[in-house]
Amino acid sequence: MEKKYSKRVGMLFASFIVVMLLLASRVLYIQIFCHDELETMATSQYEVLIEGMDTRGMILDRNYMPLTGGTSQYYYFIKKENGDNELMALTHQMGAKQIANSSSQYYVFRTESFDENTNDQLKDRYDAYVFKSSARYADDQMACHLIGYLNEDEKVGVSGLELLYQKQLKADDSMLSLWADAGGNIIKGEVPKVYSAEGYGAGNGLGKGVVTTIDRRIQYGLERSLEEGGKTGAGVVMDGDTGEVLAWASSPTFNPNDIASYLAAGNDCLINKVNQGAYPPGSVFKIVTAAAALEKGISPETQIECKGKDTVEGIQLSCASAPDGGHGNIDMYTAMAVSCNCYFAKIGEKIGFEEIIKQAELMGFGKETMENYPEETRGNLPNIESSGVWDTSNISIGQGEILATPIQIAQMTSIIARGGSYVEPSIIIGGNTTVHHVLSEERAKIIEEMMADVMEYGTGAKDWETDVWGKTGTAEAGSEKETQNYCWFTGYCRLDEKTYVITVMIEDGKSGTADALPVFKDMVELISKM
Repeated sequence: MEKKYSKRVGMLFASFIVVMLLLASRVLYIQIFCHDELETMATSQYEVLIEGMDTRGMILDRNYMPLTGGTSQYYYFIKKENGDNELMALTHQMGAKQIANSSSQYYVFRTESFDENTNDQLKDRYDAYVFKSSARYADDQMACHLIGYLNEDEKVGVSGLELLYQKQLKADDSMLSLWADAGGNIIKGEVPKVYSAEGYGAGNGLGKGVVTTIDRRIQYGLERSLEEGGKTGAGVVMDGDTGEVLAWASSPTFNPNDIASYLAAGNDCLINKVNQGAYPPGSVFKIVTAAAALEKGISPETQIECKGKDTVEGIQLSCASAPDGGHGNIDMYTAMAVSCNCYFAKIGEKIGFEEIIKQAELMGFGKETMENYPEETRGNLPNIESSGVWDTSNISIGQGEILATPIQIAQMTSIIARGGSYVEPSIIIGGNTTVHHVLSEERAKIIEEMMADVMEYGTGAKDWETDVWGKTGTAEAGSEKETQNYCWFTGYCRLDEKTYVITVMIEDGKSGTADALPVFKDMVELISKM
């Protein structure tokens, strides 16, 4: 038995030696006799470099969730010798655009839509090489006005954050690297690589990202609320303590992948209404008038009779919310709550035009609210020298020549919420935090009490489950033949010791109570559930 075992071991060992000798002979043969052939095969593969890839830095929300780059796009590489008219028709049908590339041998198409049938046709009939990547913008891009868009050809920021942070976000002329065989056919299965043209092969060509103060959840909720209302306008949500912007929405939105169609149409979809649109503020400006009155020493208990309509310095006024015969004798608290035009016009006479303008300037009107943000309008404050006594009544109730942006109204509101201090709104984490006082804490508290009355028994009264403060406004503008209402609501809520300022402006609506207040309420309910 022992002899048979030893014999088997010897046979296995001999077989192993034979196999090893054969493998060694094969390796020797390949190295000596096949060297030239292998070298030819290796050099028959070559690198194809494609320019025009989207490797721009991402724009993120405050929780590092993507605001750009969160959707898919598909690239198709097709040898030009395989192309024909039907190829162009197929790619056009799937919404594909031909991108710039350094090779004259290939067509390179990019699209966000994927159609399985068209995809199969391109692969079967044109030997297309396809791979999936991330797209910079979705067709229903969130926060599109804040983010802005790019020049399609040069990939340079044209508006919004894309323009403001162009240097930081830009890609370094990145190129896609693919491998092809001697016949120019893309080798399937190879993973594409992205290189920076400057220092080829040394980097990935990615720009640095930008982290914004936006909260995707609040941004999504604000956009949906504006959209569901079916109205055009704008909304902004701010952290009342820090000035950080949590949501920034302009309606209607636009598709940043199809800018040419909006430019051709000539409509206002591309206007960022939050800080580029200037509108008559109406009764929300009564917050400024009240602040100017308190600064002048006028008591909030001052009584003035409202008869429902009045003529002040030749200006005819009426209180739309007043019952027949007017509001009667009321103080400033009640006047703010019911938005009495007669009261504030007469208080304006006591304050004086110049003092109201000075108070408005202190609270951010007539100037840009955010340093360096592209194309922000200053709105309009009437000129003191060229104004007459009749202008006092108009500006006291937010009418006449005064114009404001929604971000300016939000800034005004945050001053009251913050106890009289001014903090410049910020859209980037780590932005400006400079604080200066423009109103005493005591007087800011009095105005806050007035805004609480608005929500308890005035024009903003509803079944509120959260502590809220606010002010409605409806401004009429236009000609005698055609007028349009600009409907406002601005206010704030406090949850878990944090303050959220919410401002809404709706164009061509009925009133601030009917059109803007529901959006405010939607946002309060959303934030309270977060």
